[in-house]
Amino acid sequence: MPKLLINGWFWGRTDTGSGQYLHGLIWELYKALPDWQIMLLVPPIYGDYRLPAPPPTVQKVRAPLPGWAINAQLVKLAWEQRVFPRWAKCLHADVAFAPYWGSPLKSPAPVAVTIHDMIPVLLDDYASGLLARAYTWLVSKSARNADAILTVSQSAADDIVRLLEVPAERVHVTYESLGAPHAPVTDEDELARIRELYDLPGRYFFYLGGFDPRKNAPLMLRAYARARQLRPDLPDLVIAGRLPDPKDRWFTDPRPLIADLGLAEHVQVLGFVPDAHKPALYTMAELFLFPSRYEGFGMPPLEAMACGTPALVADNSSLPEITGGVTPMVPTDDEEAYVRAILAALDDPPDPAALIARAGRFTWKDAAARTAQVIRALKASS
Repeated sequence: MPKLLINGWFWGRTDTGSGQYLHGLIWELYKALPDWQIMLLVPPIYGDYRLPAPPPTVQKVRAPLPGWAINAQLVKLAWEQRVFPRWAKCLHADVAFAPYWGSPLKSPAPVAVTIHDMIPVLLDDYASGLLARAYTWLVSKSARNADAILTVSQSAADDIVRLLEVPAERVHVTYESLGAPHAPVTDEDELARIRELYDLPGRYFFYLGGFDPRKNAPLMLRAYARARQLRPDLPDLVIAGRLPDPKDRWFTDPRPLIADLGLAEHVQVLGFVPDAHKPALYTMAELFLFPSRYEGFGMPPLEAMACGTPALVADNSSLPEITGGVTPMVPTDDEEAYVRAILAALDDPPDPAALIARAGRFTWKDAAARTAQVIRALKASS
């Protein structure tokens, strides 16, 4: 029976995109590879109490770290470059799979690595420190050495081929799916509970995401302010997402800009919201605003569509692939066009059934089937 060893660095960390990807994929991958022995290699640093059980036929293997790994940077480096390939050899793995951008430079088994996006290479200010640049150089080199690169959109695949200068035939688009289940919430009691919990307005637009520069939150707020001038009865705006430290100038704290634009009475900032509350928040929103400049996959718009809510996105990177033309798109960084699109989407919203159907095309079963095909090919060619 062939053996697959998976790097489980993000196992149990579903608060991260890489952790959601690993969890969603593995629960279908073991079904797609029923004739394989799958092993999940996990580090000792999280403790068993934090680690959920893997699928029934997946063996969880805990591996120790070397003594010289004395800080967070060295721990991660040691795990990826020393521990993972060493255990691939010890366990006689036929394929080694790193489900995030952190594959080993050298491996005794063929390597598949998932690169979700090329943000650290494509956007200079996202890897500006010396350590960040060095790590990006290392994982870029290791990805070039990998036998197969998986990614989650054709847009990301094109970036990988261009920026890493790897042959297109070594890059495979598998897509992904929702990190947590999303569907329209029809339970009126649950909707009322969430509305009361957050003291939500009767009608609102919604934003959920980060506040780093590529998310383009200032443009969203300026466009919303202008739309309110044109239509004073516009629904309020509700903003969710973990707020940055006010001392960190690289991130945009939306609250000062909200005050400067005179929007304090019409914009509500929730901060972090748990996954369990998101479907109701999406369901009650009339429009999801998402003017991001770059997304490897674009999870928040997919979540909104899965709940039947139109997502107003920019026309860049993976976003046209994800929305598939059933939800509005706006030229990137075009504030006036975003204003017009807000008003147009409110007047003529897309069919919720079409949005839900589009979101339903992205499943972990399909992603696992494509991943399994790559893994089998690596074993056959080794």
